[in-house]
Amino acid sequence: MIKKYISGPFSTNTYLVVKGKEVVIVDPGLGFEKYAQEIKETYNVLGVLLTHGHVDHIDAIGCFDCPIYISEAEKEFLFDETMALYPLMRMHKSYDIKKIDLHFVIDNEEIILDEMTFTVISTPGHTKGSVCYKYYNNLFSGDTLFYCSQGRTDFPTGNDKQLRESLKKIISLCNDNTLVYPGHDEKTTIKFERQYNQFVLQALK
Repeated sequence: MIKKYISGPFSTNTYLVVKGKEVVIVDPGLGFEKYAQEIKETYNVLGVLLTHGHVDHIDAIGCFDCPIYISEAEKEFLFDETMALYPLMRMHKSYDIKKIDLHFVIDNEEIILDEMTFTVISTPGHTKGSVCYKYYNNLFSGDTLFYCSQGRTDFPTGNDKQLRESLKKIISLCNDNTLVYPGHDEKTTIKFERQYNQFVLQALK
């Protein structure tokens, strides 16, 4: 089961992948701390998966005493507040990096958490270390692929060309029926995006 929470000033999507009493959390960002205690009382939190290192996707990581997974290419975002866009929010990070159990992942790596397996797909473009996570026929796309849109590339380490290549990669690795769970807005499918998303259509030319 996949549950979605929406929090923070950017209406960021945080996802809970639930299997019985076990849960994996994807992108707990700004405002998600208000749900943390209830989640910890309800589930055994196996791990937190981060699609990238922007403030609205990472700020609540300190609420969870479990492994935190992020791309090795993205790790400096957790240390550098400017890269993580904290100054944009006139904020400082709420977590103590020294207390975070960080695990750095690479392309095509499998993250096995109890009976749940997530495959890392490296998708740079929004940031240099952005990744997606594939779980069965579900894709957590962060800020790489949105419903009829794509992520921004005007923040630090963003790159238009890389993002186009990442969109092509996602389409090639997923079947039409794959459900896409983005970092903002509504879920979609690969088939819909391949047919109607102008950014994807341009990338596939």
